[in-house]
Amino acid sequence: MQDSSRPSRSNREKIIQAAAKLIIEKGVANTSLADISREVGISKGTLYYYYSTKGDLIFDLSIRHMEHITRTIVNWIEGHGRERGADAVLQMVVETVLKSETRGYIHFYLIQEALSGNHESLRLRFTEEYHKWLGLIEQGLRLILPPKTDFLVASRVILSSIDGLLLQNLLGVGPVPLDRVGSYFSGNLMVGEPSPA
Repeated sequence: MQDSSRPSRSNREKIIQAAAKLIIEKGVANTSLADISREVGISKGTLYYYYSTKGDLIFDLSIRHMEHITRTIVNWIEGHGRERGADAVLQMVVETVLKSETRGYIHFYLIQEALSGNHESLRLRFTEEYHKWLGLIEQGLRLILPPKTDFLVASRVILSSIDGLLLQNLLGVGPVPLDRVGSYFSGNLMVGEPSPA
């Protein structure tokens, strides 16, 4: 039984990689399931077995993007991030997101598609995922910031800022001063905390 699942995972990975490549080259609107099946070298029927709609496929791409980034960040924090302080952790989070440029392009293509009005189910799924990401950020902030922090607001500010910084980075607006981002976030997120004596 294990052997029969390997080709399935292998095909799914090939489909994901081909879709990412084509979406970067051609954009979401100009990439069809037929293009992806040709790129992978499988029939459209085989592709439909894994993904019945383009929306399902591109959503899977987006989720994989965020899972990869989340895994990288969580591993770093658990490994040695907590003792480095809030500034370093927040800087690392922003830096990790900005470094994943290819994934960033895909993420914004998918958001654009979700907002186009043509994919209501994709928009709803993004909304669900953003709530999950906000929860993950809030959990992480609770590990590194003082208990009096407004974690709900802080998690929204961080997620919005990361989206904005990623978009600016992809547009080539200029380098993000990563060495100051973490201290800016941690300093502003802890407003209301008593100053150290």
